[in-house]
Amino acid sequence: MRRPIPLRRPALFRQPPSSLRAGVAAVLLALAAGPVAAQNVQLHLPSGAEPGRQLPQPVMPESTPTAPPVTVQQGGATEAPAGADKLTFTLTDMRVEGVTRYPADTLRPLYQDLVGKTITVADAFKVASDIELRYRNDGYVTTRVIVPAQTIEGGQFRIMVVEGYISDVKYDGDIGPAQAAVEKLVQRLRGVRPVNVAEVERQLLLANDLNGLTVRASLEASPKEVGGSVLVVRSERKPVDARLGIDNRASPYLGWSEMTGQVTLNSFGGRADSLTLTGRVGFPAYRSKAVGANYDMLVSDSGMTVDVAASYAKSEPGRELAPLNVASDVQAYSATVTYPVIRSRLENLRAFGMLDVRNVTTDITGIPFTRDRLRVLRAGLSYDRTDSWNGITAVRGTVHQGLDAMGASQEGNELASRAKGRPDFLKLTAELTRLQQLSDRFSLVATFAGQYSASPLLASEEFALGGPNFGRGYDDGEMSADSGVAASLELRYAVSSDRFLPQGAHVYTFVDGGHIWSRSESAPLTRAKLSSYGAGMRANLTQNLYATIEVAKPMSSDVLTQGNKDPRVFFSLSAQY
Repeated sequence: MRRPIPLRRPALFRQPPSSLRAGVAAVLLALAAGPVAAQNVQLHLPSGAEPGRQLPQPVMPESTPTAPPVTVQQGGATEAPAGADKLTFTLTDMRVEGVTRYPADTLRPLYQDLVGKTITVADAFKVASDIELRYRNDGYVTTRVIVPAQTIEGGQFRIMVVEGYISDVKYDGDIGPAQAAVEKLVQRLRGVRPVNVAEVERQLLLANDLNGLTVRASLEASPKEVGGSVLVVRSERKPVDARLGIDNRASPYLGWSEMTGQVTLNSFGGRADSLTLTGRVGFPAYRSKAVGANYDMLVSDSGMTVDVAASYAKSEPGRELAPLNVASDVQAYSATVTYPVIRSRLENLRAFGMLDVRNVTTDITGIPFTRDRLRVLRAGLSYDRTDSWNGITAVRGTVHQGLDAMGASQEGNELASRAKGRPDFLKLTAELTRLQQLSDRFSLVATFAGQYSASPLLASEEFALGGPNFGRGYDDGEMSADSGVAASLELRYAVSSDRFLPQGAHVYTFVDGGHIWSRSESAPLTRAKLSSYGAGMRANLTQNLYATIEVAKPMSSDVLTQGNKDPRVFFSLSAQY
């Protein structure tokens, strides 16, 4: 599935506005003495201009919005002929032929109690029906069990199992070169005997995961092959997706609001090749801007995908930082491999691995202030399950290993963003989300995110609190440290109806918070926790226009850029094509 390109926005100074003014003079004096002296004042301005950090993201369930279920033509088991309940014989053996899916003794319990007894022909036909039901309940919906014409001699009764398979595939719909990707996934099913509907569903869901594609299928009995089925695949392709949005969630240092845009060229190649271009700009534009590109493709018939991305972000923070002439650049490159271990409607498990390359630079008055070069391997699993309690649980765990290679920063670098930050770090992150439907209109969403690091980190790898996910009453990256936990609880009520916002809308109330810990003894945290509460509304105003409004009240401490705990109003408006 498409993941938005991370256009990292700089974090904020952690000092309140009053201390920032004093800090400006201190930094200017330190810079006059050279870069090393400038690093020494990090104790007073620990996050003076720190770009490149990502906020913790809640894990969300794998989406299957456009993939309808596989339809299968109904076919009942063999029916006993008229008068079969009046014909009796003593059963000495039940010969079940054609079974390859189960061990020999697996089906024996279905007829074992009848052996040695006088039964009717109808009883024997019921055994055939029970065997077919066993296959169908296990997902082998195209398998048929028949009773061939026979003369019962010596009490032996024959049952023939015709294990179903896909003998042919027909395609309907012109989706251009992407047809090759769909065929690559579907051809994996051809000839599998017996074919399971779960296998068919998996491959079709993987086809629907390809950008811009909607794939439906039905299984029809083959007119030529005994036990064969024809898989009829109907595909549609949306060539382009586009989105444009504006919100006021940007850092006050980067402008009063920001605008983001994204265009995706969907599945234009034979491997479902897709290209996404993303841009972000603050207001005023010179304060913050970023661009990114993302290219992904299907590389195997089992659903493995490869994704490569590059982005560039530039910022010049204002407000109290303006006299410092802070200028930050972030160059980021990544390559990701994702493999769907389990793909179904109710349960999904994906394994992923990523190589992340990031160069982060910050200058103050034209003098180098920080230089971080990170090379990170990341690997993890994401899992989600829809359960019988009318809820969905999603969890993700990731191991992050910094590399001392490929031009990475050296430990102890005098221009490191953290004096003792290690580029060869090891950290663990975890995210958990539970969506519970309470009634037709009420639902509850609980989210958790955590990070543990055994050593001090460089700034862009720290765990941050504040922003739209955890600590909503605070600015993005309000505080950060090496390790931390965060949680949010949100109660939603659906307000849409046929006459009012029929495309979908809900109001909600929330409470959230988090706590951070630092591994550096030389730079103790001045604040380690935050919390907030509030309420808001999300609505699809039309089929293509989405809006949110939220009022959030900081609880634990003042917002650093505001110097108070007054309620804050946030909004977003986005249009998509």
